[in-house]
Amino acid sequence: MKVRRPEHLVLRWLPEGLEAGVPGRAQWVRLSDDLRKVLDRAGDGIDLDELAGAFGPEHEAQVRRAVTGLLRLGVLAAVDDTRQVPPLWQRWGGLAERFHIEARDVDYLVDSPRRADEVEAILAEGDAPPAYKEYADSPVVLLPRRPLPLTKPVDDVFAGRRTHRRFADVPVSLDQLGTLLFHSFAPHRFIDGADFGVQQCRVSASAGGRHEVEAYIVVHNVTGVPPGLYHYSVVRHALELLDAKADRARLADLTYHQEASYQGAFTVVTTAVANRLAWKYRHPRAYRLWMYDAGHYGQTFALTATALGLGPFQTVAFADSRMERFLGVDPDDEFTVYLLAAGVPEGPASLLPADFAFPRPGAVR
Repeated sequence: MKVRRPEHLVLRWLPEGLEAGVPGRAQWVRLSDDLRKVLDRAGDGIDLDELAGAFGPEHEAQVRRAVTGLLRLGVLAAVDDTRQVPPLWQRWGGLAERFHIEARDVDYLVDSPRRADEVEAILAEGDAPPAYKEYADSPVVLLPRRPLPLTKPVDDVFAGRRTHRRFADVPVSLDQLGTLLFHSFAPHRFIDGADFGVQQCRVSASAGGRHEVEAYIVVHNVTGVPPGLYHYSVVRHALELLDAKADRARLADLTYHQEASYQGAFTVVTTAVANRLAWKYRHPRAYRLWMYDAGHYGQTFALTATALGLGPFQTVAFADSRMERFLGVDPDDEFTVYLLAAGVPEGPASLLPADFAFPRPGAVR
């Protein structure tokens, strides 16, 4: 019998020592120095007798017992094991599998006597992270306080929402941009969040009302707004200028030259100030929450743009680290999550995305 290390074994260092994540389980195994040596010697494949004998005859029985235990846990694997890694984890890898396992079955303490104790412990650490981000010293462009009316029937907006990739070289008005940013990102009202303070009510849902999403706008062709990179201040309902030299060429280099990312009237890069979430939700499952929230915001953006007669676009295909440097944010505190864009669609409105057609009869099953 030959044994080997699994291809995707996830390890973590703790003050107490090295631990291996048990494949397929929310369980970790502490690895002593001797067990680490067994794993190291196993490598890509070694005969069990050779492995057991490698540590001297006086330890052979001990090594065999250790190998049996490691095989049972999946921390070692038999070379001829016919069990297959599920296709999902073959494609996404062991790190994704580990995250999925660790994020499952978390106790949210929704109806638990421990809930009050946890809230007390959170609040004892001090105030929550700021709910808003502002660049107080930056030049600002104030946006109209009165949004444009959204009068299209909701079924027309739902039917007309699609991803646009071609835009006319036509400016978007300041009112259109202000309306889109207001409904997509700004609070419409506030409520008493009890121990967690005042909470915002925005159009988009957000885990615990934490609203960790921030919006950065690169203006290309908006009437009354000079081109450049801005931060959207939800407090002032204003654009705060960060870089007057930001343009389509710089965005093209950051988005793999996907033209729809920068050929519209403006581009919005959303980020997550994730500690707003982590302050309240302190478990690995909470890492999912900013992803959900980014999707909520993206759909609100797309539907509002459609209601305004604009064409929305969205993508996650951009160079994260370089985009964060472009925005001037610290990725340890705030990281990029979603790119949105909009402009006046090229040509008459259609219910079909550009370059797509209805399927042939019989092609849909």
